[in-house]
Amino acid sequence: MPPWRPAPPCSAALPQPPPLLKPKPPEEARMLDTVTQSRSETPAKVSQKIAIVIYSNVTTEALSRAYRAFGFAAELMAAGDDVTIVFDGGGSATLAAVLDPKHDLHRAWTRVAPALRGVCGYCAKAYDVQDTLKAAGIPMLTDDHGHASLRALLGEGRQIVTF
Repeated sequence: MPPWRPAPPCSAALPQPPPLLKPKPPEEARMLDTVTQSRSETPAKVSQKIAIVIYSNVTTEALSRAYRAFGFAAELMAAGDDVTIVFDGGGSATLAAVLDPKHDLHRAWTRVAPALRGVCGYCAKAYDVQDTLKAAGIPMLTDDHGHASLRALLGEGRQIVTF
């Protein structure tokens, strides 16, 4: 005997569907059509608040994660979304690498650079790129005991996407 028992057959009568709605008077129907047309002609623009956090280290890993992060950020920015980019962990080494104009991802980076919030200060130091990033004017984020605060991003109403 299985540990579960099948449900007993339902003996209750199924509820009857509601009666058909009466057609609207012609004037009310025309007003509804006008509202529907105006909505379909000018769709509302919904702006997203997104934080992209890049942990991927292009000095030791494939370039594809950082490339996709930059591509996604560019797509969001083109759509008018509110985007901010944070480099954390090994991503601090990625930022230092892509700042070099000779790097394969430099061009992809420059398209989304205006969305940069900064880099985790602790991680920039740990990955030995703090001096390079400071010299480039990159903000060091240290609001969570020396690290970048992800909670602050949530507090701004942002969705966090990690790469």
